[in-house]
Amino acid sequence: ADQIEGGFLNAASVGRIVVLDASSSEELKLQDQTGPTITKWFPREISLVDIPGNYNALASLYDKDNNELNLADFNINFYESSKPNELITPSYAKFCEVVSMKELNKKVKPKDKNLNFIHSVAHIEFSAIDIALDACYRFRNLPREFYEDWLEVAEDEIRHFCMIENLLLKHGSRYGELSVHDGLFIALQKTSSSLTSRMALLPRYMEANGLDANAHIIKRLEAEGGQKDLIECLKVILKEEVSHVYKGDKWFKFACKKEGIDEKSYFDIILSLYPNSFKNVREINEQDRLKAGFSKEELCLIKNFSKER
Repeated sequence: ADQIEGGFLNAASVGRIVVLDASSSEELKLQDQTGPTITKWFPREISLVDIPGNYNALASLYDKDNNELNLADFNINFYESSKPNELITPSYAKFCEVVSMKELNKKVKPKDKNLNFIHSVAHIEFSAIDIALDACYRFRNLPREFYEDWLEVAEDEIRHFCMIENLLLKHGSRYGELSVHDGLFIALQKTSSSLTSRMALLPRYMEANGLDANAHIIKRLEAEGGQKDLIECLKVILKEEVSHVYKGDKWFKFACKKEGIDEKSYFDIILSLYPNSFKNVREINEQDRLKAGFSKEELCLIKNFSKER
């Protein structure tokens, strides 16, 4: 009571909300709102607090019988007719120095190589969050499963980024202290108007290349000894990103079928966007690529491309 009267506890935090009624009326919706509006509710749990807001906190929703509700229970509308905004500037440009890949390689000094590598992984994971969320935002009127898949991927990428940034913090650094490249953002721009190209390039080509690179790096680090924390993080990322490539493979094939495109055009799509693709001489991570949806025939073609180019 003294804390309330003294002004220390001066706000309320709502925890559990019991939903009694919801409406899909367009008149009740705010700008850009697509889901229903909760019109009748009451708080089951409420606390007096000294800090009135926390943007990370989410109130739990319950029905009148105390069953926890999920957003899926509200039949959210995933169909949108408005045109998505163009990709102009990467989100990280606000707090990172963004340079070209060529310039980035010149900036790295020998003594900074280990820290630079960890920072580069953090940048890839941060960019991957944007990639997953942009797929949800940019490509409209697709099956609900599409959005569920890429929101799951975004959740994984957020966790991956946090793991790697924790390593940066242990090294006395943080994400944004070193320069970063905009290669993945350019890839988003190149594929912003085509679901087929987006799924072919980002998850099925670039992230699939990551499966090869990650396996190679883990093997090298284990042979060198040390850096156990980094190795464990990379193993988690490798294991979980197989499913990301698999989702990309699934929706690439969906887009091909929808647009009447032969799935074998995958190589033509990639080469039309990046003519110097498939030059990689690194060992192919066949086991994980097969799990992610690649066929043995495709893996043979990728190997042959590498030998010929």
